[in-house]
Amino acid sequence: MKMKKKIIFLDGDGTLWYPRTTKRSQKPHWVYHDPETKDNYLEHLELTPHTKEALEYLSGKGIYLVVLSANPYAEDVAIKEIKERLEHFGLASLFYTYRSSEGSDPNGKSSIILEVLNTLGLNKKDALMVGDSYFYDYLAAKNIGVDAFFIENNVSKMPSQTPHDLKSIKEVHELVDILI
Repeated sequence: MKMKKKIIFLDGDGTLWYPRTTKRSQKPHWVYHDPETKDNYLEHLELTPHTKEALEYLSGKGIYLVVLSANPYAEDVAIKEIKERLEHFGLASLFYTYRSSEGSDPNGKSSIILEVLNTLGLNKKDALMVGDSYFYDYLAAKNIGVDAFFIENNVSKMPSQTPHDLKSIKEVHELVDILI
């Protein structure tokens, strides 16, 4: 049975894009701090496989797309950086909005999801969160009653026992078959 969603919240680093050399074998944030890549990090990032085509398709079906990323910087700085990455990959026009939560708060994305849903007059059942962090993406959504998919990877901190009902996918493009 296909899921019917009106809005998809997507994490940025590790979900939509990642460092070309390490993909999901290391936490993606290294690219912003490494002396060899920090000043030109966009040149070292690439979209995850088939993501652009999937997002174009989902947007074309009238689904709201929102980048929701945790970031250590103030929200205005973080949003500027998200926008820069989206423009670099030619994705900015596909997104309704892009938001950032404080990087030290695993529940930070929860309140933003609820705020965006309220602004659009949508219900929790209309929404889906997709990300590569179990605690910051998957659990932040599940804890407020929003469906979520975890992007499988070996670097995300996980609970000592993986929940039996964990919904996961390998790549964002799999959403096309799940949702449409």
